[in-house]
Amino acid sequence: MAVTLKDVARRAGTSAAAVSATLNHRPGQSTRVGEETRKRIEIAAAELGYVLNPIGRSLATGRTGVLGLMLPFQSSFVEHDPFLTNVMNGCLSEAVRQKYNVMLYTATSGEEGAGAATMVDSRVDGVILVIPPKDSPVLADCRRRDLPVVSVLRDAEDDDEWVVNSSDYEGGRLATQHLINLGHRRIAHIIGNEAVSTSRARRQGYLDAISEAGVDVDPVLVRHGDFSQKSGAKAMAELLSLRKPPTAVFCANDLSAHGAIQSAISTGRSVPNDIAVVGYDDTWFSTMTNPALTTVNMATEEMGARAARLLISQIENRPTTERQPVLPVSLTIRVSCGAAQHEFPSTKKP
Repeated sequence: MAVTLKDVARRAGTSAAAVSATLNHRPGQSTRVGEETRKRIEIAAAELGYVLNPIGRSLATGRTGVLGLMLPFQSSFVEHDPFLTNVMNGCLSEAVRQKYNVMLYTATSGEEGAGAATMVDSRVDGVILVIPPKDSPVLADCRRRDLPVVSVLRDAEDDDEWVVNSSDYEGGRLATQHLINLGHRRIAHIIGNEAVSTSRARRQGYLDAISEAGVDVDPVLVRHGDFSQKSGAKAMAELLSLRKPPTAVFCANDLSAHGAIQSAISTGRSVPNDIAVVGYDDTWFSTMTNPALTTVNMATEEMGARAARLLISQIENRPTTERQPVLPVSLTIRVSCGAAQHEFPSTKKP
């Protein structure tokens, strides 16, 4: 016979309401449970082997206890994109901490077509959309149905929107200024997908840093990419074939930076002696490149965790003072930029 809340309450010597408030972990409930009582309840539940009944909890609260998570493109599920992996890990960690499950959608946050508006079903209490496009029909459908939604890396359209962003413009400036301080003046930029707001912000940071240094921006040094390793390699090959190639490259993310490094090495160049490279994201992947990658840290796991916290705050009607947090960035200096060969006041070291 299944163990009930009343069984746990008898073992812990407290009320069933206190057991429910503790094990269902709903901070907005009227029942308040002291720390000592909470520990007794958790011990009693473990001893009796009590398991939460999600169906019963759903009937009682009107919620499923499930968060939806949509990534930006279908290749997210088959490619080891370290940025998306970190964001997803942050979401999962916070969801587990707050006793929610996560449903990972095979549909994407940028899905188009007539079926896009029906992709999010009633099995979730709310949805996290990672890098949704400006006119995402999925986002529009969530709003129409009044379903709680939080976007990760998206330009907010109004003050009511819930979105988690990073200081991408400052990150672009920081990376470029670092290379300028190392003595570089012919600095290239491999941008990401231009439809994504982060690409535009990082590019503008790069352009402004170059301009403020009194250096003319050479248009041929700005190359298009799509955040992939392949596009980084292709862009670097194009840059190195120029009559006057750059001495340094700022890449829109770590994957494209890795491709750029591989491309340079394949032509017999040395990184950083012949060409310096700086990436963006500072995921675990940046320590796996050879040489190790200097990169802008944007706290990717914290972005995922913050999105989950905001979504749960919406779902549970908790008060929150910040709907649109912007996480700060910093620079992690490793080998690929050649800073060890110069005197430079580093902002962050591994």
